[in-house]
Amino acid sequence: MALEKKFARKLDDLWRRRTASLRATVIPRGVGQPPRFTRQVREGLINDLLDDATQLLLRKYGWEAFSKVVASRRLKQMKGHGLLSRAKNLLSWAESKIDGPIIYAFWRGSKCLYVGKGNTWKRLRSYDHSAYLNAQSIEVFQITSKSQLGKAECLATHLFEPRDKKVKPAKVKWGKACPICRRHDNVRNQLKTLFKMK
Repeated sequence: MALEKKFARKLDDLWRRRTASLRATVIPRGVGQPPRFTRQVREGLINDLLDDATQLLLRKYGWEAFSKVVASRRLKQMKGHGLLSRAKNLLSWAESKIDGPIIYAFWRGSKCLYVGKGNTWKRLRSYDHSAYLNAQSIEVFQITSKSQLGKAECLATHLFEPRDKKVKPAKVKWGKACPICRRHDNVRNQLKTLFKMK
């Protein structure tokens, strides 16, 4: 509830700033200038609102949407001395346990380091000399279909907040859209329209 109130307060503040000049023209003010509403102020306030909106949307839709595209989940503790040993153990496990398109996340404790995707377990071969093999574990989600890969990767990136986050996960051709990004873009467009400046 606190986040909803925070979002509402920020939206009210944005509206007060947008209408301050009009109010001051009609309603006498006390001492002081009306709150500023410049492009820079507007962009800062809208970005703050969008951050809060994303958190609210994730809470409402994120895990449910992610669970609908995940067929199964597997967790593998990273074991072995040295990168080559760890890579060998990981790939041997992946070949025997994983089938179909995947989303994977490298973890150190409760902190996600990186989220990626692959059409098959063979995508993990590209990490055979990677520092990510020093992670404590890898979590692999088998995805229902290749068309859901982009959506699943984007949702996992939102939900896990990886340390090494891409600007935005790549879209898969003919893939499904991330519901959080779609709603986020809708909120942004509405805010830009409501508070546009000449």
